[in-house]
Amino acid sequence: MLEFRTQGFNGYAVKYSPFFDSRIAVASAANFGLVGNGRLYILGLTAKGIVAEKWFDIQDSLYDLAWSESHENQCVVATGDGSIKLFDISLDQFPVQSWQEHKREVYAVHWNLVAKDTFCSSSWDGTIKI
Repeated sequence: MLEFRTQGFNGYAVKYSPFFDSRIAVASAANFGLVGNGRLYILGLTAKGIVAEKWFDIQDSLYDLAWSESHENQCVVATGDGSIKLFDISLDQFPVQSWQEHKREVYAVHWNLVAKDTFCSSSWDGTIKI
């Protein structure tokens, strides 16, 4: 079995890319998600094992992620500050878009498999947003 250590971060969600069977993303948080930073890992499955292709650090915990169903390099993440962030992994910058939609931690995001330009989120504030 292959293994990758998220040193200093605890994994909360892991998802295969819908476009590449050798690419996975991991949403993680420092200090068990109680306080501290988050990191989005983009990992590649190679003949030599799992390798970190890229990672993005943000200032709050990451609890979930969803790959875009229409763009091979984009994924959204659920954060501890109530925001949802869109990353384009082909870029070296921080999120390309951020939505401050919830008043508490966002714990789940999911991309619509039919209407591929839509995703939903749920939060500790008791709301579900589309």
